[in-house]
Amino acid sequence: MVKKSIIAIAMLSLLASVSFAADPFPGAPSGQIKIDGDWPKTVVVTYDKIELCKVKIKIKVGMFIETDGCGKSITMNQVSCTGGHSFPCYKGCLDIKFRSNFDAQISLDKNKIGSIITGGWGGDNWSVYFTDGVTTQSTFDVVGDGNWKATKLCSEVWDANIYMAAPGSTVDVGEVALLAMPLAAP
Repeated sequence: MVKKSIIAIAMLSLLASVSFAADPFPGAPSGQIKIDGDWPKTVVVTYDKIELCKVKIKIKVGMFIETDGCGKSITMNQVSCTGGHSFPCYKGCLDIKFRSNFDAQISLDKNKIGSIITGGWGGDNWSVYFTDGVTTQSTFDVVGDGNWKATKLCSEVWDANIYMAAPGSTVDVGEVALLAMPLAAP
């Protein structure tokens, strides 16, 4: 009987020390706690943690733009010459995507590498452009909704000095920089 009484007293003391999630200090201003008497304790005589306040965590979002085209390359293959271009003619395209959190415009800046692409008889004998398969354009607009927007980036070369490379080789003849700028002030 004594043993059962001791167990009952121990259980009551445990129940008395249980804390609930309710606000222990109703009406106190945020960030202030006033304790009259002893600080709340658990059974093992350690202090309970009492929420003082909540601090919001925020992020300052900057302008963000991304493409999946970096590190890729366009490999051009020989094609029939059109538009009055001189033989030999080459063309190649790359599927490319962009996404941004602001309305942006992508433009292109091309740079020749080596001597296979030259000035040609009529001036510049190569072009790079974006296409949707129907029209070609030198710029591509990206809507700033964060969703991927796809297009094709293409390159064409005519009157190429193919005698400057070994047959069957694949050589670097140029590169194009993708340049981004906002369409309007954010």
